[in-house]
Amino acid sequence: MRARAAGKPPMRCGFAATLALAALLAGCGGSLTDQMGHSVWVAPSKYQYHDCLQAQEADRGFAIRQKEFEELMARSSKGPGGELVNVMAYRSEYQQVLGERKEIAVVLERKQCTLDSKRSSDRQVF
Repeated sequence: MRARAAGKPPMRCGFAATLALAALLAGCGGSLTDQMGHSVWVAPSKYQYHDCLQAQEADRGFAIRQKEFEELMARSSKGPGGELVNVMAYRSEYQQVLGERKEIAVVLERKQCTLDSKRSSDRQVF
């Protein structure tokens, strides 16, 4: 039997205390996006020098990527441990795509770009 140093708690108590502290802190933290918004994932004014066409093309690409992530997350959540897989594998990239789309929407609004619509045409009224 090993002799324990006086005044030192056994190793198991330290490990249990660390686990308990981690569990307490994990519950009150929330996600980074919940606390700071989508801007955590995207550089501010990243798309400020894009014209309307470039911004719309970028948004279309991110919309496709967002749909892919939503389908992957829906498929994986059906299986056992799917929510854990979603958080570990897809959530950060999904949040980044949402942030990119939000930043592009801000640029499109600031530049007063018209979004592609079935009702819009390329004609100009003088």
